[in-house]
Amino acid sequence: MLNKTHRDTESFLRQIQNVLPVFDSNTLPQEPLPKERRAQLMDEGICLPAIPVAHEGRHNHREMCEVIEMMSEYNLPLGMYTMIVTVLFLRNVALSGSSRLQAEVFEDFLENPVIGGIAFTEPEHGSSLSRMKTTYEEQDGSYYVRGSKHWQAFSAQADWWIVCARQYAGKQFGYFVHRRSDGGFVTTEVYDSLGLKNLGYGLNEIDIRVAPHRRLDKRRTGLGDTAEILCASRFSKAAMSSGFLRRLYREALSQTQNRQIGEGSLYDIGYVRYKVSRIRNHYVICNALYHHLLLEEDYTCDISGSMFASLATKVLSSELMLDSAIDYQQLCGGEGYRTGADNIAAHALLDARVYTIFDGTNDLLCQHLADIALHEMHVGGFANLRDVLQANPYSRFAAAQAPQFDDIDTQHLSQAGRVVLGRMLSRVFGLDCLVRCAQRLHQMPGAGLVARDHESQARYDRRDIRQASKLLMLNLNALREELDYVQSDA
Repeated sequence: MLNKTHRDTESFLRQIQNVLPVFDSNTLPQEPLPKERRAQLMDEGICLPAIPVAHEGRHNHREMCEVIEMMSEYNLPLGMYTMIVTVLFLRNVALSGSSRLQAEVFEDFLENPVIGGIAFTEPEHGSSLSRMKTTYEEQDGSYYVRGSKHWQAFSAQADWWIVCARQYAGKQFGYFVHRRSDGGFVTTEVYDSLGLKNLGYGLNEIDIRVAPHRRLDKRRTGLGDTAEILCASRFSKAAMSSGFLRRLYREALSQTQNRQIGEGSLYDIGYVRYKVSRIRNHYVICNALYHHLLLEEDYTCDISGSMFASLATKVLSSELMLDSAIDYQQLCGGEGYRTGADNIAAHALLDARVYTIFDGTNDLLCQHLADIALHEMHVGGFANLRDVLQANPYSRFAAAQAPQFDDIDTQHLSQAGRVVLGRMLSRVFGLDCLVRCAQRLHQMPGAGLVARDHESQARYDRRDIRQASKLLMLNLNALREELDYVQSDA
């Protein structure tokens, strides 16, 4: 592992990319990853970008992003796997862990094929984290954490956990790192999830004692630290969607060109070509979102100031993933509706569908997006939403292209209207990312920092960006009509 610490970025990423074909979703069993396969990934250094240099890691935001993006092309669940271990677990230990805790955790990850997860969600409250019943109290120099958590990836497999709990006799929230082998973290039920089978979800009962040095130094009021943690997770959907949609485009193109229909192929049909091009356009959009994450955000720092961009990224990327997975399955016909076929359509759809739900259901996040924009409008004294977009650093390049925001009656916006407005805002952020992507296309014409295995499908040009922008504009027009309809029915 040590020799991987000192490689240059391109050599490091290419070495990881070389091993990914053996983890392809078309051949890897749909079950939690066994320890020997985890060891293979760990030996290639997938966790090193999240580990500080002082602990023999690489501590590199862009490498973290690239590993997730490349992994997601071959296996979307393993892209999520890598994100949880690096962005959610190791990143927070690096940012907020005591020196003693960091030494314990990072040494274990460097020497063993271990997994780290987070335990936030509870059976009774779902997205309403403020109502969680898992509590902590300080007694005799230790913290005692008790409660139930579910829908944690690696529920029965993870060796380390970050557990979020509410103060027993107060309103403060704490974040505690627990090693499963210390006891008290018990999986009582394994869920049979429809997708993401490699991650292993379930229900856990928690009754643990945590030493003071294993409490993370996160002291924001309320759930402010949870919001920052989820910011990072939501941004990662740009990396996963970019890799995943590049794969779907390649598969859809091959499927339609090779399927014989009469004297020609399925691809000779005009509407089929449109469907394939739509998947490609979705890839271009999500890769532009990915370029924003890769080049303009930084996982090695606090990113709570990027809330708007993270919400918009999660909403837009997950909805384009789902739309494309549905299109791909339809292009595969009946063969796309069964496992064991010569395509990945069935698993691709089952894996992609949950992205609109996890990390906060999209409808909830859309309302949050709208509330941010409306708050900026009120505080900044703006006359209309177009002025807000022009002032927002995440939408100023696209504001001139967004007449759909003219004449929106923000004074009488219903709750349903705010959800639709938030969805519109996510599309404007996508347009803005495309504009910025076009400006630096000569520097980065492909998916990321290094060439991908299928580089011809990864590259695109200004014409592709224009087509992707037109698709988002069509979507914005439809959403504006939906907003008017929702408001007329309010």
